[in-house]
Amino acid sequence: MRNFINILIGLLACLTVNGQTITEQLILTDTKDSLYLNSDKISFDRQGNYCFVIEKDDQDYFVTNKDTIGGFKFIGSTYGNGGEINYTNSYSDPKEKPFYYKNAKGTKVYGTAIGKIESYQTSNTKENIAITTTLNDSVYNYINGRLVSQSHKEQVEKFYISERDWVSFSENGNVIYFLKQDSLYKLFVNDKLIESSKFRYNQLAINNNGTYIFAKGKRPEKPIGKYNYMFFIHSMDTVLGYVRTVWDYELKENGAYYYSGDDNGPYYIAINDKLYKDIKPVSNITLIDKKTYLYSFSENGKNKINVNGAIYSHEFDEIFFPSLDKNGNFAFYGMKDYYLYKFVNGQKIKEPLSKYGVRATPLYISPIGESLHYFKTDDSIYLYQDENLIFESIPKTSNFIIEPFIEILPYNFVRGKTENGNSLFYLEYENQGYFVFNGKFSKPLIPIKERNFSRDKEQGAIVTGEFSDNGFFAIQKVGKRKFLIVANNQVYKELDDIDYIISDSYFFDGKSLTFYGVKKRSFYQFTMSL
Repeated sequence: MRNFINILIGLLACLTVNGQTITEQLILTDTKDSLYLNSDKISFDRQGNYCFVIEKDDQDYFVTNKDTIGGFKFIGSTYGNGGEINYTNSYSDPKEKPFYYKNAKGTKVYGTAIGKIESYQTSNTKENIAITTTLNDSVYNYINGRLVSQSHKEQVEKFYISERDWVSFSENGNVIYFLKQDSLYKLFVNDKLIESSKFRYNQLAINNNGTYIFAKGKRPEKPIGKYNYMFFIHSMDTVLGYVRTVWDYELKENGAYYYSGDDNGPYYIAINDKLYKDIKPVSNITLIDKKTYLYSFSENGKNKINVNGAIYSHEFDEIFFPSLDKNGNFAFYGMKDYYLYKFVNGQKIKEPLSKYGVRATPLYISPIGESLHYFKTDDSIYLYQDENLIFESIPKTSNFIIEPFIEILPYNFVRGKTENGNSLFYLEYENQGYFVFNGKFSKPLIPIKERNFSRDKEQGAIVTGEFSDNGFFAIQKVGKRKFLIVANNQVYKELDDIDYIISDSYFFDGKSLTFYGVKKRSFYQFTMSL
């Protein structure tokens, strides 16, 4: 039975590479008193620069490879939707006392600043951070250590002081932000004034290439319906609008973007410089590039899907797992009158997915209609890829488990984040686990243990990983001082003699992986081409 299963999984798996070369470089060896190993916060960048938060003689310090800053009686940390911040001011400190601060994931320490921290923003980047502080009657805005604005509180709306979305970063440090100066809001990109307005800017975004998007409020000449305040959506090429709200949005590194929200009753979506209005709630948004996208909606009582600008109608009550590729292929599952069907490149497959007297439960469908699904009867489960039974019948009482990737890999929720064209979930059966990436099974893994946030992970735990536009990677602890790297179900590499992995300090672009770990009291950088 075991050999039979492994043979089938091997046939379904991607081409794997086991002999990948991984390079390691010594970065730092700890002191005898283990100051660095006992650090509350450890951060590395791609180049090997570092920052430790350490305690010595009842004082706290930032220690980087270039400087030691401290001692302070306190280095605090706060985590929220703006990211995570480290700072040296405590509640008991005078508000006029200068303090240092940093993005908790990064290696750069910024400062000094003054006042009470009202809000902060990292845009989920590793090095960048902006803060807003108040002191007496003044409001201060800092970006990566630079004071960019000082205003009197009377010139700034109260809600603006505590708002973190006045600024947005790209990973490499590009920044878009707005400030209120006198009676105008002024929009800046990398400190260059772009435009001014009597009304606020919203939902700013910028990428590593310097491409940016934003929404701008405006009062129309006449009220539109019962509203006298609307929004216009701006890219670098186009202005779209008007729309009533700008709730969800995303800008990708390749310049693809969208905005969506309620438009005074109906919904809208602005995607890649095209605006679609007067539609019902938009869902299943998949955004790959400026020409390749998909979303579902309803219009005039009909259910529809927009694929790269082409509209297709369908009769399903509900759809699942839509997928598409850059060649224009697309597919999804549809539910109608109990049964589950496939819909491929605009055509409904006539026969439903049904066996053993039950309908299929969908797991994945490829853009050309390759299907991964299972049938669940009163006593058994049958897992199929198209017409191929992957396992022999699985007793319903067995440990057959399927988990979404967000339950397995570290995950930061970002509102408005679209699907990226890839699929990933975890499947476990008969004391073996599998990553299923775009319908392909990984090699068998030891079962993954529930995540915990302690440094000492138990065997089976995922110590770090990511699922993104570049695919996925995971590092699993598989034994004492032994770890396994899995990347896109194509690369597998075991690492020996490592005490633990630094969970937050990794860099993954689909072509290479850089991360950091500890071996015998020393910190090492590990780099692997994929």
